[in-house]
Amino acid sequence: MKKIIYIIFIAIISIAALSCKKFLNVTPIDNLSGNNYWQNEADVEKFVNGIYIKLRSRILNNGSTFYTFADLRCAPVINSANIAGFTNFINNDLKGAIASTNGNYYFYNFKAATEWKSYYDVIGSANLMVKEVSEMPNSAISDESRKRYMAEGIFLRNLCYFLLVRMYGDVPYYTNAYNDQPLGRTNQISVMKNCIADMAAVKDDLPVTYVDASQVGTRAMRGAALALIMHMNMWAAGFDNGIKTAYYEQVVKCGQELSSYADYGLLDYTVDNNKKIFKGNTKESLFEIVSNANYGEVLSQYDNPSVFFSKYPFRGTVTTTTSQMYYSVKFMQKVFPAGNGDVRRNLWFENADIGNNTFQLKKFSNTYPSGTNNTISHDDSRIIFRLPDALLLTAEAAANLDDNTTAQTFVNKVRARAQAIPFSSIGDQLKDDIYYERVRELFCEGQYFYDLVRTKRILDSEYSDHPIGVADFNAGAWTWPISESALANNPNMTLNNFWR
Repeated sequence: MKKIIYIIFIAIISIAALSCKKFLNVTPIDNLSGNNYWQNEADVEKFVNGIYIKLRSRILNNGSTFYTFADLRCAPVINSANIAGFTNFINNDLKGAIASTNGNYYFYNFKAATEWKSYYDVIGSANLMVKEVSEMPNSAISDESRKRYMAEGIFLRNLCYFLLVRMYGDVPYYTNAYNDQPLGRTNQISVMKNCIADMAAVKDDLPVTYVDASQVGTRAMRGAALALIMHMNMWAAGFDNGIKTAYYEQVVKCGQELSSYADYGLLDYTVDNNKKIFKGNTKESLFEIVSNANYGEVLSQYDNPSVFFSKYPFRGTVTTTTSQMYYSVKFMQKVFPAGNGDVRRNLWFENADIGNNTFQLKKFSNTYPSGTNNTISHDDSRIIFRLPDALLLTAEAAANLDDNTTAQTFVNKVRARAQAIPFSSIGDQLKDDIYYERVRELFCEGQYFYDLVRTKRILDSEYSDHPIGVADFNAGAWTWPISESALANNPNMTLNNFWR
C-alpha cells in the first residue's frame, strides 16, 4: 500500500514541480488552479504529500548530505581514509572540496550544495497551496482543515527559508503564489523575522500530535512549528547587532509551551529506545524525514554519519574492520569524558577517545542487510527537530537572559535522561555548559557547525579546531557558495563573494 501511495505522490510532484519556472519566476498552471484541481480535501492531501516528497528529495538525494555537511565542517575530525575533498571541507576550504574528485560526485556532491533551486521548488509549491486552499469554498473543505493545511504549507515554506538562510545567509524571499519578478536577496535577519511572524500566527492551527502514529513527526505538528520558531529566533539573535532580549524571550516562551504538552516526552536511553528514537515516530520526534527499508523507502546511505564513523556490525561486511574517520582524542575527552555516569558514551560509542580508526559510532543503529554478501546498511530516519534540541535551545535562551534557574531546569532535563550529573553552574560557565550539552546530545545530528556559527564560537580556537577569522566570517566564510545559475535571467541577484 505504501508503495502505491509513494508512486501517486511522485505523480503529484511532477505536477507540483511546474509551479516553479527557472529560478524564482512562477507562472499560473491551469490544472492546479480554478475548478480543475482544488475541488476537495483529497486534492489538497495529494498536493501536500507531493510537497513533502520534494522536501525529502532536497534533503536526502543527489549529494545533499543534510547531516554530513553540518557535522564535518570545521569539526575536530581526522579523515583517515583520505576520502577526496573531505579534508578540504573539514578545513572550510569549500573551493577545494568542490574542485575535488568528489566535488561533483553523486554521493558526496559538494557542488550540488551550491544550488538552491530545489528549496525554492518546495517554497513555490507551498505558496501555491496556501493561496488555493484559502480560496476553496466552504462546501469543499471544512474550516478546521483549511486552517490546518494552510498552516502546514506555511511551516514547509518557513522551514525551507530557515535551511536556506543557514547555508547561504541573505536569500530571496517571497510568499505570493505566482511570483513573476526576478528577486534579489533579502537580509537574513529580515527573512527570519518575517518567517517567525508568519509561523507564530498559525502554529495553533496545527495539531499537537496525530492519531495515526505513522504521521507523528513526519507531518507538521505544533511541536515542529514551535521548534522552528525557536531555531529561527536563535539564528536571528546570533546575527542581529541590536537588542536580543525579544528573541530569547520568545524562545523561552515556546520552550515552556512545548514542555506543557503530554504528547511530547523523552524516552529513557536504552539500546532499544535509542533505535526507536532514530527510527522515528516517537514522543521525542518533532519533525523528521522517515525511512523504512521494508517498503523500499531507503534513504541515501551517504548522509548517515555512520558511513564515516562506523564499521561492522553497524556498516559494511565482516571485512569492514575500521571506520573511515574519527574524532580527536581531545574533543572526545572534553565532550564525553569517561567515568561520569553519562550513559550516552557507552550507548553511542566504542573506542571513543582512542584516536584512531577503531572509533565506532553506534548512535544510528537501525540496520538492514542487502546483497549477496549481506552488506549492512542504515535504516534510520533523518531527525530534523527532536525534543531535547528544543529543550536545550530554551536553556540557552534563558541563560542569555541571565535566568539561571530556568536555564538549569531545561538543560538538566536532558542530562537527567542521560543519567549525567546535573549542572549547578551560573553565568558564562552555564552558557558554556549548555553549548557543550548541545554538542553532546545532538552529536552527528546536523547541528554542530550551525551552533558554532550562530553563537560565534566558530571564531574561537577554544571551541573550533578550524576557526574562521573575524574578517572572513563577516565576509561570508561561514556560508556556502551560490551557483552562478542563480544569476540566469535575474539582474537583481548577487552571489556570496567570499567564495568567488
